Amino acid sequence: MNFSGISHFRRRLANPEAALPYAILGLASGAITAVLMIAFRLALEWPLAQWLPQGSSENFESLERHWHFLLPVGGALLLGLALSFIQPADRFTGIPHVIAALHNGRGRLPFKNMVVQFFGGLLALLSGQSGGREGPAVHIGAAASSLAGSRLRLPNNSLRVMTACGTAAAIAASFNTPIAGVIFAMEVVMMEYTVAGFVPVILAAVTATTMSQAVFGDVVFLPSSQIAMNSLLELPFIAFLGAICGALSGLFVLIQKRCLALINQPILLRLALAGLLTGLCALIAPEVLGIGYDSLQATIEGQYSLWFLLTLMALKLFATAVSCGLGMPIGIIGPSLLVGAFAGGALGGLGAQWVPSLAAEHSFYVLIGMAAVMGAVLNAPLAALLALIELTHNQSIIFPAMLAVTAAQLVHKELFGLQSAHQTTLQATQQAVRANPLTLALLRTSAAALMDRNLRHVAQHLGAAEQEKLLETPVRWLVITNAEGQRIIVHREHWFPFVSELTLPADETVDLLATLENRRRAAAFDINGTLMEALETMNQEGLDSLFVRNPFQRQGPLDEGIITREALSDHYNLPIRF
Repeated sequence: MNFSGISHFRRRLANPEAALPYAILGLASGAITAVLMIAFRLALEWPLAQWLPQGSSENFESLERHWHFLLPVGGALLLGLALSFIQPADRFTGIPHVIAALHNGRGRLPFKNMVVQFFGGLLALLSGQSGGREGPAVHIGAAASSLAGSRLRLPNNSLRVMTACGTAAAIAASFNTPIAGVIFAMEVVMMEYTVAGFVPVILAAVTATTMSQAVFGDVVFLPSSQIAMNSLLELPFIAFLGAICGALSGLFVLIQKRCLALINQPILLRLALAGLLTGLCALIAPEVLGIGYDSLQATIEGQYSLWFLLTLMALKLFATAVSCGLGMPIGIIGPSLLVGAFAGGALGGLGAQWVPSLAAEHSFYVLIGMAAVMGAVLNAPLAALLALIELTHNQSIIFPAMLAVTAAQLVHKELFGLQSAHQTTLQATQQAVRANPLTLALLRTSAAALMDRNLRHVAQHLGAAEQEKLLETPVRWLVITNAEGQRIIVHREHWFPFVSELTLPADETVDLLATLENRRRAAAFDINGTLMEALETMNQEGLDSLFVRNPFQRQGPLDEGIITREALSDHYNLPIRF
């Protein structure tokens, strides 16, 4: 693409309603993310399949007993030692990092953090830490998409969309769940639903799913035939199951929150403690180690007893919450599914004993519990419900799952008064996210979409020749650079009457800054910035105007313009002062 072509593409992206350019970004983000997800998954599963018994990448429990303790402890020590040589800012990883960058960091995710997440996540999961690969996947996919956009110097508002595309593509490729990936990106990361935003995110999810299926096949993650509720009389029990799942998610976040209080302690000490506690849990039940999808399948098939399910539920919840709270670079989506599955399996077994004539199939309650805990822990009820449909290919389960997920949300938020696990991490790291409608609206649009390009640069001392040119084509804004390098702007309604009445001899000039009234100082602003950044710059500088320019432009007509506080007010029908 030549310079004029890429410049036109950037200008189109400044407007969030530009469907075709954003569709192209969605396809590109999906492909980039899929390649990295395939590489990450192969780098994780191949070594485990070579080392673990029976060639299974999940079979940690078949290792000799001493490895159940030594593996997570040794891996945590090695990871903590490596991370201790890395700057704290470069160690922030996972979905909370993506959310913070999207809302507070202009959608830019640093390359160093992505590298730390890729290799740190691999080492953590290879050593059997209790976590999922979805958190690392989201960070890697979102960061790679953002970095690609940054490399092309795309507007910051489009980087936010590319980050969401990478998120959706990562979830879609990890679970073979494109719809759930889209909703997760909008519900958890973007924190808003827009019609224009869906197009690129959907294309990214479809692209990543296609490429992932081409490598790993179109596998139904949790085949469950068409199990369904036996009777409407089960609904109270399902609501009770949802409430229990909400209590479990609340306990998860509370443990995580207590561990986050140690965030200022040395990383080696924190990860060593996480590995030690995980190893102790694994001595009791080695199924705690790793991602645990083999244990999930065994639970669905009813291979575990009631007491073993309760033990696994408690240990998996504790080990994962502690590990995430202490800074282990792992995900919580997979473990939340497992905790819900263990809880659903245990309560389903009890229900079958108490009222066998009404109870549905055992796996029915396992699946309901999965959706309920995932929805509450992530504060993503819709994503959890859609994930359940795509993971099982069973639509008949959605009606009772809606009740359980809602009950879990109510208990988690109203009874415990807690936010999601990711928002809890952001609060602990003092990276609170602003997600009000005004902020989101301003973040969606680039300054290039709103700036007034009808301007002309003039010298401070105006001569007769320049006066004639100004009157021939009167622009809306005059831009005058003073001796200190500051740009002073004057609107046509203030400069035109004065200049049109001015009579200048050929050898004389007039000082415009000394004679024109209603002058405004305009701070310089990057053309790739969002309107939210423009407003923040105005407030920080105590100004009402910005001179927008492209600092990297080296050829072609200069793309520059003026943004005023009044223009922002008129565009969004808001008060002039914010």
